[in-house]
This record gives sequence, structure tokens and C-alpha cells, in this order.
Amino acid sequence: MGLILDSSVLIAAERKGRNARQALAEIAVRAAGEDVALSVVTVLELAHGAARADTQQRKAMRRQFIHELMAAVP
Repeated sequence: MGLILDSSVLIAAERKGRNARQALAEIAVRAAGEDVALSVVTVLELAHGAARADTQQRKAMRRQFIHELMAAVP
């Protein structure tokens, strides 16, 4: 079996100030050895949030989060 990450979990982690690696480490503990994957819909939802960011700094942080996430998860 496996686990598809939902955008709400990732958004909550980002709002708490975690980067993608920290969020994935926390998820890995909870997933207890399950394979973890991303849906294209989740990536699009995160990208939409980055595009709508209210500051350039927040936009850059959200884009970095997405890039780290996509590099780490199939």
C-alpha cells in the first residue's frame, strides 16, 4: 500500500514554518514505513498558493518548499 500526500497536510506544515524536508520527516514517522507519493493535483494546489502569496518573500519560500518536495517525493 502507500500514502498520497494531501495538500492540507503540506500547507499546515508550511504555515508552521517547516521546510519540505522537515515536513516529510514528520510524515515519515507517522507513515511508519509506507511509501509516500505526491499527486499532480496536490502540486498544482501548492503552486496556486505560491502564485497567490501576498509578499514576494512568502512566494519565494513557497516555491522553494515545492521544489524541495518534488525533489524528495516521487
